[in-house]
Amino acid sequence: MNYPTTNSPAKPETPAWVLVVDDEEPIRQVMAGFIRETGIEVVEAFDAASALVILGKRPTEPLIVFVDVVMPGMDGLALARKLRPTLKTARVVLMSGQTSRKSWWPADLLELTFLTKPFRHSEIMELVRGTRG
Repeated sequence: MNYPTTNSPAKPETPAWVLVVDDEEPIRQVMAGFIRETGIEVVEAFDAASALVILGKRPTEPLIVFVDVVMPGMDGLALARKLRPTLKTARVVLMSGQTSRKSWWPADLLELTFLTKPFRHSEIMELVRGTRG
């Protein structure tokens, strides 16, 4: 006697993605190129407002949100503060060419990873691979 199977088809795995938020297009392009080497999808945003729209439309969280600190409109620190309570698994990485020290960093953001511009290919790869597991 044949019984119907209860196995449902496996759901396709949602591909990993990374969000790069920077008002400087050349920086976004370089970072996106580095990250795409790993096979991960990269979505680019030119400011905090567009990043929030992208995050609101995507069905899953990114692995990492790379955020430039100095941007017009909402700066990267404000964006990071806005994202922290809403993102459950995504890592937020702040980037700046203004300083290489976290000594001026607001106390509530000290636990976030900081990346100094200009960054090296190896730094981006280490962050992406470390987050991906």
